[in-house]
Amino acid sequence: MHLWIRKIILLTTMVTWCTVMVYPQKKVACIGDSITKGLGIKNGDKTYPEQLQELLGSNYDVQNFGFSGATLLRKGHKPYVETPEYKQALAFQPDIAVIALGINDTDPRNWPNYGDEFEHDYSLLISDLIKTNPHISIYICTLTPIFSGHPRFLSGTRDWYQQISLLIPKIAKNNQVKLIDINGQLKSRIDLFEDNIHPNAAGATLIAKQVNRALTGVVQPLSIDLNFGDHMVLQRNRENQIAGKASSHESITLHFNNKVYQGEANENGHWSIFLPSMPAGGPYEIVIESQKQEVKIKDVLFGDVYLASGQSNMAFELKHALSSDSLMLINAPQVRLFKNTNLVQTNATSWDATTLEKINNLDFFSGRWSLPTKENKADFSAIAYAFAFEISSKTNIPIGIVELDVPGSNTESWIDRTTLEQDNLLATYIHNWRKSDFIQDFCRTRSDQNLALATQKYQRHPYDPSFNFEAGVVHWLKTQFTAILWYQGESNAHNIELHELLFKTLVSSWRHQLQQHLPFYYVQLSSINRPSWPRFRDSQRKLNQQIEDTYMAISSDVGDSLDVHPKNKVIIGKRLANLALAHTYKYQINADYPSFKYYKKKEKTIDVYFNNSKTLITRNNQPLQGFILIDNQGFTHQPERLSIQKNRVTIDLPEHIIITEIRYAYSPYTTANLENESGVPASTCSFKID
Repeated sequence: MHLWIRKIILLTTMVTWCTVMVYPQKKVACIGDSITKGLGIKNGDKTYPEQLQELLGSNYDVQNFGFSGATLLRKGHKPYVETPEYKQALAFQPDIAVIALGINDTDPRNWPNYGDEFEHDYSLLISDLIKTNPHISIYICTLTPIFSGHPRFLSGTRDWYQQISLLIPKIAKNNQVKLIDINGQLKSRIDLFEDNIHPNAAGATLIAKQVNRALTGVVQPLSIDLNFGDHMVLQRNRENQIAGKASSHESITLHFNNKVYQGEANENGHWSIFLPSMPAGGPYEIVIESQKQEVKIKDVLFGDVYLASGQSNMAFELKHALSSDSLMLINAPQVRLFKNTNLVQTNATSWDATTLEKINNLDFFSGRWSLPTKENKADFSAIAYAFAFEISSKTNIPIGIVELDVPGSNTESWIDRTTLEQDNLLATYIHNWRKSDFIQDFCRTRSDQNLALATQKYQRHPYDPSFNFEAGVVHWLKTQFTAILWYQGESNAHNIELHELLFKTLVSSWRHQLQQHLPFYYVQLSSINRPSWPRFRDSQRKLNQQIEDTYMAISSDVGDSLDVHPKNKVIIGKRLANLALAHTYKYQINADYPSFKYYKKKEKTIDVYFNNSKTLITRNNQPLQGFILIDNQGFTHQPERLSIQKNRVTIDLPEHIIITEIRYAYSPYTTANLENESGVPASTCSFKID
């Protein structure tokens, strides 16, 4: 070997040795229970500490000190401080400690007896680690999720889990240690938890990446979140939050309306800046800058923003709707559209492995703000566009309409998981939905077809409870809205009582999650030859009366006896718009449907009074129809004579028969034709007669 080559090798060895001496490996102790240890990780796959080692590289020495079943509580059934791993962790004298304990403290042997000592015992563990190395950096982790399929979920684990979850951030603050939110990475990923408590290797990957971000920071380009972009509408008269990503702790500058606003990305690389309240108007330009990059958002309007959601009748496209030609042609410069396109349609096909993986990753919706060109309008929701056009035309206010819907989807799929889990009934089936009678047969059968090639126990699907919230709604939680438009129920019409619970839960969930008490403008199901639908429509009427700030549009008069997707959608959009004009914009119009108010029984007649009407009429001045009388033996009778006087209908009673109930528009496919003077149809209804 040449002398100069030997010298190079010797010099390289000395430099490497000196580097190690100058920059010794940082020792990272991963302290935890079976989740840290790797229970649930298949042979050959790597635990989160092993994956963390790969992410951190050779400058770190990551050791796994997890112990299966360990409790944080020192009087628990298996205290971590009594394990060999605890002693080994102290002897390791780590520079960094990552603690993930608390899951096993939800055991009934532990929390009910010793829960009051949790903060004290956690502080002691932190103190023990500091004694081994006064310069140690300590991170404590939020709890990984426990899903509703866990056998003890409803017998205490759910509630004790929540109590512990509330304590952990407080413990981090009081002990001046850093908090790592691993729950946020996993709470929407039931697909990674086959036994509802232990993440698999892919779940361990998410934990490792989150811990790595906390330890080393994030380096990523400047970007804005998907719900922002050119042509967007921001809610007038409110502060609006602009958000995106950048490198950890990178300074962000936002230029808007000749003013400058400052922000900074947090340790996870997320930034947000609030714009001041603005009146309706525009267009504006927003410029966002980091140290090296710039993002521009052009043609920004301030106006009213609506979220239109539901299943296939909301998704029904304008190009297929009756009476849509004029809307397709008329220019609407103050309307802006955001269509959340579905990754795949829920047709009767089997999805491939790539699609299944994207759905598990919640990559189901994609979209952007766009102008209402003929092409964009054609593919947009007919109801949502007709609504937006009508509101914009009447008010001269810019309207942004966000379409977020999935054909065939059930109500459960749109409610956040925490809310579902908090209900003692809903929590019993949401994890096992594909085999639960609470879920409509159609949803179960169609999902079985779509997921025929799936290999995971909890493969996700857009009919999966909470999926559409987790994949779609969650991206709009920072958006200020004027109201919600909702058309859904076909996939829940099999269980009316359950839907009553679900709809109330949905409204409450969205108002809580959006942190806005938003009006809900929703569509009553149409008419079709399906036997449960009359009672379902009547139930929707009652829900309208029970839930504050909800307003219902009637569609039964434009139904189709055979087609669940009637094409007369533009009129429904206009009816929703009229409701909004009346209740949000305070226009003096009668947009609400006539509904039963009270009755007066006479010897041979009954006078039925309706609200929301000065003068009742019939469609096209045809003879009044749609009323049915029920006697005390359950037999039905056609009224012998019907007449209208102002806001009441007089019904002649049959002789020698005791009538106990009156129903209106109660046929599955109804030809009932009662309207108010504004042409708003009366709702399906039923009421008892004393």
